[in-house]
Amino acid sequence: MASALTMMLGGAITNAFAFSGSNYLFSHMGSNANEEKIRHDKAIEKLEKAQAEWNKKRIQRLDFINEQLQKEHHAVQTFDDVDQAMKLYYRVTNKKLTSLSPKPTLSDFYTPSEDQKNREIAFVVGGMALTGFIVWKLK
Repeated sequence: MASALTMMLGGAITNAFAFSGSNYLFSHMGSNANEEKIRHDKAIEKLEKAQAEWNKKRIQRLDFINEQLQKEHHAVQTFDDVDQAMKLYYRVTNKKLTSLSPKPTLSDFYTPSEDQKNREIAFVVGGMALTGFIVWKLK
């Protein structure tokens, strides 16, 4: 029981250092770190807009299908899943609806630069080496 508690506390401390230190380190690594952050933030804004639009289209599609099935007197349930609703709609009406586009992801709007990838790898390797060194010293 004590070892589990020790591991949990050690993990919490490691996570605290990792998350609080990462912003500090990345802000001081490389001259284009600020440019990368601006690019990332703009991509996040675009992603949020795209996801809002996608959710709006998804809800409109569900509302349309549910309404049409009610008109056809085949509405046994109200759907929350677009794929299931479209399958039943096709079986009932023999009308095929176009599929929704895939849900937008961050990778649709942002690709990290090679410099950013290298810095992230260096941070992970450095963090692992530091953790290994600390564990070795504690034994």
